[in-house]
Amino acid sequence: MFRAFVNEDTAARQPAAAPSTGPRIGVILGIAAVITVLVVVAWLAFS
Repeated sequence: MFRAFVNEDTAARQPAAAPSTGPRIGVILGIAAVITVLVVVAWLAFS
């Protein structure tokens, strides 16, 4: 029974590490989009 508990614990941890790259890409793209919009707004305001 202890061995089954240990095996379930390690199996549950491994898939959790893989999806962490997905949200990071979204955050990076979101920040890049915000910076792009701010640059365009500043360029239009000062030109």
